Amino acid sequence: MKRKMMGIVAGWLLVYAGAIEAQTVSGRVVDEAGKPLDAVSVVLQRSDSTFVGAVVTDTTGIFCFDPAVFPYRLVLQHLAYAPKEWTGTSEQTGDIPLTANDRALQEVVVTAERPLVQVEDGKLGYDLSVLAEQRIVNNAFEALAELPGITEKDGTLSLAGASSLTIVLNGKPTTMTASQLETLLRNTPVDRVEKAEVMYSAPPEYHVRGAAINVVLKKATDHSFSGEVSADYRNQYFNDGNANANFRYTTPKLAVDVMYGTANDKKMTKIDLYSRHMLQGQVHDIRNEEEIREKGWVHHLRGAFEYHLDDKNRVDVSYFGSYTPSYKGNSYTTGNFQESLLNKETDKRLHNVSLRYTSGFGLELGGDYTAYRMDNSQQMQVDYTDGSRKSFNLSGGQQIDKYTVYADQSHSLPENWTLGYGLSYDFARSRDYQVYQDVQGAVDAQDTHSDLKEHTADLYVSLGKQFGNGTHFSVSTTGEYYELGNYRRWAFYPQASFLWMIQPEHMLQVSLSSDKTYPDYWSMQSAVSYLDGYSEIHGTPGLRPANQYGLSGTYIWKQKYLLTAFFEHTNDYFTQSPYQASDRLALIYKMQNWDYMRQYGVVANIPFSAGSWYRAKYNALGMRMHQRCDDYFDIPFNRKKWVFVTWLDNTFKVGKHVSFELNGRYQSAAIQGTFDIQPLFNLEAAAKWTFAHEKASISIRGNDLLNTGYPKTEVRFKGQYLDMDNSFYNRSVTIHFVYRFGGYKEKKQKEVDTSRFRL
Repeated sequence: MKRKMMGIVAGWLLVYAGAIEAQTVSGRVVDEAGKPLDAVSVVLQRSDSTFVGAVVTDTTGIFCFDPAVFPYRLVLQHLAYAPKEWTGTSEQTGDIPLTANDRALQEVVVTAERPLVQVEDGKLGYDLSVLAEQRIVNNAFEALAELPGITEKDGTLSLAGASSLTIVLNGKPTTMTASQLETLLRNTPVDRVEKAEVMYSAPPEYHVRGAAINVVLKKATDHSFSGEVSADYRNQYFNDGNANANFRYTTPKLAVDVMYGTANDKKMTKIDLYSRHMLQGQVHDIRNEEEIREKGWVHHLRGAFEYHLDDKNRVDVSYFGSYTPSYKGNSYTTGNFQESLLNKETDKRLHNVSLRYTSGFGLELGGDYTAYRMDNSQQMQVDYTDGSRKSFNLSGGQQIDKYTVYADQSHSLPENWTLGYGLSYDFARSRDYQVYQDVQGAVDAQDTHSDLKEHTADLYVSLGKQFGNGTHFSVSTTGEYYELGNYRRWAFYPQASFLWMIQPEHMLQVSLSSDKTYPDYWSMQSAVSYLDGYSEIHGTPGLRPANQYGLSGTYIWKQKYLLTAFFEHTNDYFTQSPYQASDRLALIYKMQNWDYMRQYGVVANIPFSAGSWYRAKYNALGMRMHQRCDDYFDIPFNRKKWVFVTWLDNTFKVGKHVSFELNGRYQSAAIQGTFDIQPLFNLEAAAKWTFAHEKASISIRGNDLLNTGYPKTEVRFKGQYLDMDNSFYNRSVTIHFVYRFGGYKEKKQKEVDTSRFRL
């Protein structure tokens, strides 16, 4: 008896020691007489019945889950005892008694609606596979666009209430640009993604600030081989398409991913421009119709290797390459002012390599390198209606080398406190050139050569606490040193996040964030480039970074209904806007810093369904915009506007293998600087058929069916008069085919007992 009591005491001490290091749920299972029961199955579930883990009690009746979730539900089962359910919010359950069962066990079936969103450590977590089942999506990027509050426009994702959104891969920074990361995600199958985490205020260990989506890829768990091949056909004036192949091999120790994709791009754009250009007291009516054609092949390659040194230490290495050889385009402009032809040819190459080490004691080390090379040539000829002419040949290029290294350390403290700190260093070098030849006429043929070096060093510290009922808060600050040429600046960026678990069905999340956005390297050059004989693009040396400050609050009901209020203020906001020059007939596009851009409003996300055949998602946004620039050429502005956006997505299931979609989106009139943006409406429809035991599928999607998804814009401001319409043939039809294979899992072989053999 004494030995037995010592075992019980020792067991409880071990459970207590483990609870100090990490958040756990532990307890003891006993019979009606208080004696411990071993071999009792204990299943840990979330409050919505989602499975988390399962253990079996030891000889002292003790069980322990590490890590755990709060609040939780325990399901206890034993053949000789009646099953029992136990709910709680504390780490210690104490003794849980079971009643002896003399009757035959009945079948137990637990049903529950799968939650749309899970909240962990202040992050809104979504299972993309659930969204993929409910919607017609073909890759990870399209699945992200289906998240509540997320919209996609021309390959860019935005989050309602946030002026900018950063995509993060596996919780760590990358030197790839947003468009390059978009390409990677469009070539990544949805089933390779474990989850997507949406944050209005990203924690500092992500090494990004402000709103972010963290895409977490699945890790190796067992022996398996799987793959996917797919192909697209698309018609948007021209016919084009792409083909992709993905393969994945895993063992408990390693995983290998290979992806290759190729696309034949063909694009056609038309822009109708009407300009009443005031020059020296005289109005010049200028009407242009610009027709832009582009075509070329694009290739993408990704390889990733993941190796588990042991149960807690892991190394990840990945490579991503993008190659666009001989991408050609031309722009032909006609009208009452000019006839011009611009021919372009571009060659782009990108290589990205990343290395990451994850330890078992909270340390993560990593590095990322991107090499980007772009060479281009242009030949332009303009014949004006007054008989004058200008022409030139131009060759240019850009070479960027960018490095990132980082180190992060986290500690689990007593009472569920966590401490984190880390640092990162970025270095980028951008070398650009632009050289004119065979220049005739009035051309600003200024050759440019630049060599920009950018240094960014960050150091952060964070503190967080998880309470027993699921409430969580974190606070952090990041100090940053930034240097670009002669521009040097120290800055501090505070961040805070608070999640209040009022009840399992009622949650409130509040986030405070600050961020800085840097202009791209090409915009900071002094070069002038030409779109045609009237429109020019001017670089802006000395363009300043934008500083953003945001506050948001999200109420979550039943883990699927979301209501968010937000406020965001951005100093030195920059964007490119057109201006009718006051000294000559030229339309100048130039990136400029504004005094500020401010917006605040409310967005609601409401999903609903009818049985298993119909699912819908309704979103509504109301927002007040305030934009001010006191140094905008010679026409300063201070403009305000209410903007309303509403969209409804509908999915209809016909049997198990056929589904349809009908989606609509409306946006009221908006502003951007001196621009007035007219209302727009986008209607799209889709259908999907799954066959071959759900290994293959064919889908068809029609986008912007009414050709009203791209707005017309106009300027009526302080003598500026400009109309632009690029709504020509924006509707598209895409047919997608995918076939998944593999899923092989190595069978476990029965081991031969050789314990009594002499080997």
